[in-house]
Amino acid sequence: MAKFLAIDWDETECRYAVAVLQHEKIVVRDVGIVPIEESESEPPLTVLAKTIQDFCKEEKIGSCPLLISLGRNDVEWVQQKLPPCKETEIPLILKNQVLREVSGSTELDPLDYLILESSTDGHRVLALTISWMFRRTLTRTFRSLGYPPLHIGFRAGNAAELILRNPTLIAGETSEPCLIVNTVGNDVDLIVVAEERIIALRSFRLPAEQWQQNLADEIERTLTIGLEGNTPQPIRHVVLFGDGTETKLQNSLTLSGLTVQFLNPLTLPNVSVPKDKEITEPEKFAPLIGSLLIQTQKAKPVIDFLHPKEAPKPPNYARPVLLMLLLLGIICGGLYYWNQIVVRKMEQQLAEIKTEHQQVVDAYRQLYPGWNVLQQTQRWESQNVVWLDVLKELSEVLPNDTDLVVEQMTFTTGTNNPRYAYAGTITLKGMVRDPSVLQKLQSDLQFSRRYLVLNPTPSPNPAGGGYPWQFRITIYRLRY
Repeated sequence: MAKFLAIDWDETECRYAVAVLQHEKIVVRDVGIVPIEESESEPPLTVLAKTIQDFCKEEKIGSCPLLISLGRNDVEWVQQKLPPCKETEIPLILKNQVLREVSGSTELDPLDYLILESSTDGHRVLALTISWMFRRTLTRTFRSLGYPPLHIGFRAGNAAELILRNPTLIAGETSEPCLIVNTVGNDVDLIVVAEERIIALRSFRLPAEQWQQNLADEIERTLTIGLEGNTPQPIRHVVLFGDGTETKLQNSLTLSGLTVQFLNPLTLPNVSVPKDKEITEPEKFAPLIGSLLIQTQKAKPVIDFLHPKEAPKPPNYARPVLLMLLLLGIICGGLYYWNQIVVRKMEQQLAEIKTEHQQVVDAYRQLYPGWNVLQQTQRWESQNVVWLDVLKELSEVLPNDTDLVVEQMTFTTGTNNPRYAYAGTITLKGMVRDPSVLQKLQSDLQFSRRYLVLNPTPSPNPAGGGYPWQFRITIYRLRY
C-alpha cells in the first residue's frame, strides 16, 4: 500500500490529507487544516515548511511522497489562440509567447498547458507557468523534511480531476458543458468541463462580506459573458463541492434556472474517511482528493509543474554514433601496438624517476627534524607575546591555594591554534574548592581583554577532601 501526503495552502492556513491507496480506492488516514502563523522575519515558504514539519511530527506522519496543489496566486497564466499546428509543436510556441508576455519569465521556468479547444482554425490554449526558482525551493525544502514532491499541480486542475476521472458523478449528460465551482476560503475556481476535459477556466478572489451572494452573482455573470472573454457556454448544470449546507447559494442559483448538484469529496464512492473524523468544510479538500485520485489511476495530472508537457526529444543519433565509435575503435587498435613501444620506454624512465625520488626522500628525512625546530622557533618568536609576562599575569589572577590548585599547565602555539587572532593556548588542570572560583577566574581574565576563556568544565573529584571538584580550563592568549 502506497502512502501519500497531499497539501495546499493560502496566506492563513495549510490543508492536508494523508491517505493510503489500495488499488483504486483512497483510504484517508488523516485530514485537517493547520493555521499558518504570520512572520515578518522569515519568508512565507520557510514558515509553511516549519508548519508542515510541526504537524507531521505531532500527527506522526512518516516520510512519504508529497502531492502539492498551487493556488492562483502562485501561478502565472496566459491564454493564447494558436494557429493550426501539431500538438507536439505547442510547448515551443507557448514558451515563446510566455517569454514575451509574462514579465520576468525565463527559459528555465516550467510551463504546462491545457488545450481548451481545437479546430481547423487552430488551438485555444491556456498556458500556466511558475518560476524555476520557486519550483527548486519547493522541491529542496520538502525533500529535506522527508517529503519529496511527486507532483506540483494546480488547485483548479486537481479539483476538476474529481469529475474528469469520475464522469458518472455528474447527474446530467457528460457530453454537455458543466460548471464546477471550487471554493477554498475566499478563492474561487470556475471550471467548465465537457466530454471529460476542461474547456474553460477562471480563478478569482471574493471579499468575505456577503460571500455567497457575490459568488452567485459571479457565476451568473460568468455564464452570461463567458470565461476569460470566451463565448458563453450553454451551461445548465452546476457542481458545488461541499455537504449541501450552503442553501442560500443553492437557492440563488436555482432561481436562475440552473441545476445545482453538491459533491462531498470525502464521501465519494472510492474515498473512505475515519468515522470519528468530523470535517466542517469538506469543500476545501476537493483539490487534495483529486490529486490522490490521479495516483490511484496511475495517470498524469492535467497540470504538473514538476513534469510539464514538453516538445518531443530530437532524433536519435545512436546509430551514426555507434558507427563512428566502431571506426574509432579500429583506428585505436592500430595505434595500440605502436604505443606499446612508447609505453616500455616510459616505464624505464619511470623507474629512473622513482630511484631519484627515493634519494630525495631520504635526504629530506635527514633535514626535516632541524627544519621543523627552526620553523617552530620562528612561529613562537612571531607571536609578539612575552610568555613570561603571560605567566606573571596568570599568577596574579589565580586564586590562592585554599580555593584552587593547578596540577598541570600546558602552553601551545603554532598550527594548533584554531584562529589567527590567538597567539597561543594555555590549558590548566587541577582541583578547586567550588565552581564559582572558576567563574571568577574566567571573568578576571576576560576583563583584561587580552584573554578569551572557554567555559570551565568542572567535574566531581573522586578523592574528595578540601577540593571536591576537578577542572579543566582553556585560555586563549590574544595577539596585540
